[in-house]
Amino acid sequence: MQNKPDYAQLIAASAETFFVTDKNGNILVVNPAVCMLLDMTEDQLVGANVKNLVEAGYYDRSTTMEAIERKQLFSGIYRTKSGKEIVSTSRPILDDDGNVSVVITNSFDTERVDGFIKMIEEERALTKRYRAEVEYLRHRYIEKDNIVFISKAMENILHKLNTVAKADSTIILFGESGTGKDLLAKYTHKNSLRANGPFIDVNCAAIPEHLMESELFGYEKGAFTGASKQGKVGLMELADKGTLFLDEIGELPLHLQAKLLRVLESHEIRRIGSVTGRKTDFRLITATNRELKKMVEENRFRDDLYYRLNVIPIQIPPLRNRLEDIIVLAEHFLSLFNTKYGYGQTFTRQTMDALLQYQWPGNARELRNVVERLVITGSCPETELALINGNIITPSLKEGAGEEGGRQHKSEKLSENVLQINLCDHNITLKEVVAEAEKQYILKVLDQCEGNVRKAAEKIGIHKTILYRKLRRIRS
Repeated sequence: MQNKPDYAQLIAASAETFFVTDKNGNILVVNPAVCMLLDMTEDQLVGANVKNLVEAGYYDRSTTMEAIERKQLFSGIYRTKSGKEIVSTSRPILDDDGNVSVVITNSFDTERVDGFIKMIEEERALTKRYRAEVEYLRHRYIEKDNIVFISKAMENILHKLNTVAKADSTIILFGESGTGKDLLAKYTHKNSLRANGPFIDVNCAAIPEHLMESELFGYEKGAFTGASKQGKVGLMELADKGTLFLDEIGELPLHLQAKLLRVLESHEIRRIGSVTGRKTDFRLITATNRELKKMVEENRFRDDLYYRLNVIPIQIPPLRNRLEDIIVLAEHFLSLFNTKYGYGQTFTRQTMDALLQYQWPGNARELRNVVERLVITGSCPETELALINGNIITPSLKEGAGEEGGRQHKSEKLSENVLQINLCDHNITLKEVVAEAEKQYILKVLDQCEGNVRKAAEKIGIHKTILYRKLRRIRS
């Protein structure tokens, strides 16, 4: 049978000071730590009153007396005769009538607290470092969410956004309409330290000019005729602790550009009709398909706001400059709409060729709409591109319909077993011969695989990413 622990010995061994007083503050029990702290013997302390010790200057205040007066737990800091700062906590024990019976007080000096804080900070710094390492390793493979790409250009953009997402610097995204600026803004927010805060998306071109100020800044009740009786919180205010994304920033009127600049510099918003400002804290991301620098030169955009926004500029290349992305995006949209509408459409080689030859002025947005149209209107399992906005026609349709067109197209294909290279032309180099042979071989295998890049890559014996890059060079 185990012996019961000797609680007196445990208290005596404690590094923290421990003493008990009665309801009047007379000390009943002390441990050696108290004696060391006050430089007094146990005999001097037991029976002494804490009020008298304060008056004698052993320490400058008593949490014990505070706890007796309040009849509840009390903590505070006091200074001893030797100049040490002590954190002390006193807990009163009440009898059945609610009166103080005894008070238990324990304390330790602030140097120990500082030591603990330092130790905790070091642990937190270590944890932060480990998290950063995990984050780095996790982003070695970029979590793209809804951003579909395979091109090196887009890979570089996402790596850059990963780097700057953790800071609060202003980002401006330059790119044509439909290049996915909104997706990149959301991606940046999701990977930022503000990810748990709101993401407020504002299209400056979609809000009428006479409503834009009230939408962005909000207004007080009765601020103007027709104003809501409750007033309105502005979108900038809603973005507090999160990210504000101002798309089409080039459409912002000049007078609101000045107000936006003031908000960015003061971190304060003033609602319409208000005489006081409200503090706000948001990260700003803007986007435009306009040439802001040219607008500055033409006095249509404030130069001071331009420089304030242009901290981290990101240029998004148009889809026509990313041929490999056309293929993966088209396949992504095809899968998406096949699932949505319950179809099983596929692309032919001729369709893929037509997609790659088109310039895509509307970029990914236009491509998405085209693929949706093809899936819905396709009348056979293999989706054929007939005519899209008068711009895209498959080679087979250009050459003629039916069997005649099919024969003409087949006649232009490479021979099944022969690579067509003129070896009698001594004006070409060996490198050019090899490049031409590779080109013809890739196109022949791709044709055999009916345009399926994954199957073609497996047959050739290379990764599909490499094949996409080779196709881009071939098509350019």
